[in-house]
Amino acid sequence: MAANITFYDISSAPPLRTFAPNPWKTRFALNFKGVPYRTEWVDMPDITSLRERLGVPANRTLPDGTPYHTLPVIQDAKTGALLGDSFEIALYLDRNHPDGPKLFRPLTTGLTAAFNAQVDSIFTKHAALCSNMPFDPQSEEKIHDIFAKRAGVKSWNDLQMSDEQRDGLMVSFEADLGELSKAYRHTGGTTDH
Repeated sequence: MAANITFYDISSAPPLRTFAPNPWKTRFALNFKGVPYRTEWVDMPDITSLRERLGVPANRTLPDGTPYHTLPVIQDAKTGALLGDSFEIALYLDRNHPDGPKLFRPLTTGLTAAFNAQVDSIFTKHAALCSNMPFDPQSEEKIHDIFAKRAGVKSWNDLQMSDEQRDGLMVSFEADLGELSKAYRHTGGTTDH
């Protein structure tokens, strides 16, 4: 079956591989549902121009209120749909590809949206942990500027920390994820559909 969906993912340092959490969610959803797609790799500094060219508005804002353009984006040649948020993409896939497994249990979309917002908040709070991500060296300086803006600091250097500070931030990250995990388990968090 030909791939009607173009999936835009963030390119990494060589060797090219997927690494960013939000595009991973969409890649997992596409694979789980068995939907054919082709990947277009986008260098992080080019994300804004890609979204603007495609007419996909920013789905996040920086601490100063300016638009923040992220990936994933999918473009469905069959329906003309252009979506730029992993949660909205998952909803679209369930609606437009009803065969196969469902990504959402019935009547859980609102809870899942709240859970997703909390995950995003936790990852933003701990953005400094991204300093070891496999950024493409050719655009690393621009990427550092993007992450500094997202974290609400003046420069990438403001995100650098000692091993002890990093360990402390990891403890905070794990604690926040632990609380999120409790909420998930409380809702009967299971993959049974």
